[in-house]
Amino acid sequence: MGGRRWLVIAAAVVIVSAAAVAPVSGLASEPQGVPAGEAKGAPRVIIDTDLSRWWDDASTIGLANVLHQRGKIRLLGIVSNVPNAVAVAAIDAIDTAYGHGDIPLGAVAGSKADSFQHGYTDELVRRLPNSVRDQRDVPTAVALYRRLLAKQPDHSVTIVSVGGYTNLAGLLESKRGQGSTLDGRALAGKKVKRLVQMDGIFPGGGPAFTNQKIDLESASAVVGGWPTPMAWVDGLAGIQTKVGGALCAEASDHPMRIVYEVLFACGPPADGNWDAPTLLYAIGDLQGVFTEEGQGGAAVINAQGGLSWEASSSRPKDVYVHVLDQPTLNARIDELLAVG
Repeated sequence: MGGRRWLVIAAAVVIVSAAAVAPVSGLASEPQGVPAGEAKGAPRVIIDTDLSRWWDDASTIGLANVLHQRGKIRLLGIVSNVPNAVAVAAIDAIDTAYGHGDIPLGAVAGSKADSFQHGYTDELVRRLPNSVRDQRDVPTAVALYRRLLAKQPDHSVTIVSVGGYTNLAGLLESKRGQGSTLDGRALAGKKVKRLVQMDGIFPGGGPAFTNQKIDLESASAVVGGWPTPMAWVDGLAGIQTKVGGALCAEASDHPMRIVYEVLFACGPPADGNWDAPTLLYAIGDLQGVFTEEGQGGAAVINAQGGLSWEASSSRPKDVYVHVLDQPTLNARIDELLAVG
C-alpha cells in the first residue's frame, strides 16, 4: 500500500502519540546465517501485496527476502492482489535477486485484464533476471493459498496483507479441493494463526483508503467475516517511516535501489512506508517499537464506507497497532533494505 493519500491524516499522529500504551515484545533474536527460513520457531508467512506502484510494497518484499535468508521467517509464498499481469514477474525478479527464485507466487483473479498501473514493475523485469513472465506462469492466488495452507500445521500461518482484499475474500469463498477437503473459511480458520492487515485509521476511523478501494466488496467480506484474529497496522504507522534514502549508494542491480531510483530519482524519500512496518510487527522483529490497542474491539465498516474501531465486539483478540519508537523502526528498515 502506501502513497501521498495518507498524508491528510498526519495531524492525527500528535494526538495518538500522546496516548499511554504498553509496548509489544518481539521474538527472541535468532542467529544469522541459518538456511532460508529454517530457524526453529520462525514465523510462517504468506504476503498478500499490491506491489506495482508504491515504494512500501517493494521494500516489504525486499525485507521479507532478507529475513527469510536469515531464518527469521519462513516465507511460504507471495500473492499479488492487483490485476497487473507482470506484477508476479516483478516479485520473482526481486526474489531471484536475493537468491530465492523458488518462492511460490500467485496472481489475483483477472490479472489477464492487466488494468492496474505497472509503476516500477516493468523496470524490475527488464533489469533483473526472472523466470516468471506474467500471470500465466503462476497459479491463481486463491489456489496457491489453498495449497500452501493445507500443508502447514494448524494455527501456524501469519498472513501479512498489504494491499487489496480480493485474494482473502476469494479464499473464504473457495470450495473443497486444491490440496484440502475443507472449504475456504474452514481452511483459513484451521491453518491461519492471524491476519495482519495494513489499513484504516483507528480508533476514530475515516473514509475508504486505497487498500479498500482496490476491491470494496471483498474488503467488506473480509472485515465482516474473517475467521481468525486480526491485527490492523493502520495509516498512522507509515507517515514518518521515511526510509531508503541511502539506497542509491548500493550496486545498480540492487532490487531496492532500482525501485527507489524509479520512484524518487535518488533524492530523499518522497513518501512514507506503511507496509514494511506491518511486516516487522507481524513477525515480532522489534521489541518495544509497536503498541497494540483496542483489545475487546474490532474494525467495522463505517458510514463513510471506510473503517472505524468498534470498542465492544465479539472478536476479543483483534487489535490495532501504532508505532511507539519511530527512530528504531526506521533504522531497522534501512539496515535490512541495504542488504544485497
